[in-house]
Amino acid sequence: MRDVFHVRTPLTPGTDSLLPLSALCTLDPDAYARAMAKYDDTPERRRLRDTVVPLIERAWTEVVFLSPVHPHATWRAWRELSGRALPSVEFWAIPASDLPDDTVVFDRQRSLVGDPIDPRDVASFDLVTYEASLEVPHANREWLGNLVAAGHSGAWFNLIPHVLTAGPVPLTNARVISWVVEPQLG
Repeated sequence: MRDVFHVRTPLTPGTDSLLPLSALCTLDPDAYARAMAKYDDTPERRRLRDTVVPLIERAWTEVVFLSPVHPHATWRAWRELSGRALPSVEFWAIPASDLPDDTVVFDRQRSLVGDPIDPRDVASFDLVTYEASLEVPHANREWLGNLVAAGHSGAWFNLIPHVLTAGPVPLTNARVISWVVEPQLG
């Protein structure tokens, strides 16, 4: 499977692509303000919005975030750990071949949220060898287990690598999937 994934949200009127948050500043100022407000809850998150991504030299709010992990893997891990199924959520399954050339993979191993990103945590996206993962990384599964133990939920994609690009990311060849549905291989 050679797709990357993004939660399906309403597109900015007049577009057929995923855009970085910074593009919404002029296209949809209200959506931009709502999204930027998410970064106001902690000092680390306030610094995060200006954090520069090595290799593509774009700020955090100037990139589109995609997941290399099939959403069903997260849904399944949560169900296994909590004994509860999450409600259906739709995602865009975007062919990796549709990604712009300036795409990278960010796997936070050394960098702390809000601090400068360690360049060793970022690698060029390799379209030739890329395969979507059908399992969550160990660190994410451990995170989900800690949430369950604490009686919390949310932040499902914490400690999952990000595929990042300045975009736009076209959706003309994307499919809509639900994380409840197991991927069909072959």
